[in-house]
Amino acid sequence: MLPTSLFAGVNFRHTIQKCCEQIGWQIADLNENRALLRFESTSGRAQNLFILRYDSTLEFSAPSTTQFESEDQIPNHLSTMLLRRNAENKIGFWCIETLNGKPTYTYMHNVDLSDINNEHFAGVAQFLVRECEDVTEMMNSIESQKDALGEM
Repeated sequence: MLPTSLFAGVNFRHTIQKCCEQIGWQIADLNENRALLRFESTSGRAQNLFILRYDSTLEFSAPSTTQFESEDQIPNHLSTMLLRRNAENKIGFWCIETLNGKPTYTYMHNVDLSDINNEHFAGVAQFLVRECEDVTEMMNSIESQKDALGEM
C-alpha cells in the first residue's frame, strides 16, 4: 500500500502541526498558507526553512545568508557554482530571490501535495537545510581566502 498524502483532505496549518509534532520539530511561525521552521546548523547559526502552499503545490524555501545590494553585485563564479550544484542534486534548486529588497541565494524545492508524506516531508526539509549550510560554509571559506590573500 502506498503512503497516504499528508495533505489529503486536511488543512495546511493542522497538517504541518501534526507532521512536525510526529517528527519532533518545533514550528517558529505558522498560518493557513505558510510555515516557518528554524534549524540549528552545524555552524551554530539558525537556518530558516519556509514552507508555502500554492494551490496543489508546496514550496520549500531555505534562504542563505548570502545577500547582495543589487543584482549587479552578484559574482558570476558563485552563480556558476550553484548552477553546477543544481545539476548534481535531484532534490531542490538554487535560485535568486529578493528578500528584504536584496537579491539572496535561496535553495528551493516544489512538490505536489498528493506526493508528500511524513518521510518525504522530513527528507526534503533536511536536505534543503543541509545543502544551504554546505553552500554557506563554502561561500564563507571563499570569502575568508579572498580576505587572507588581500592582506598579503
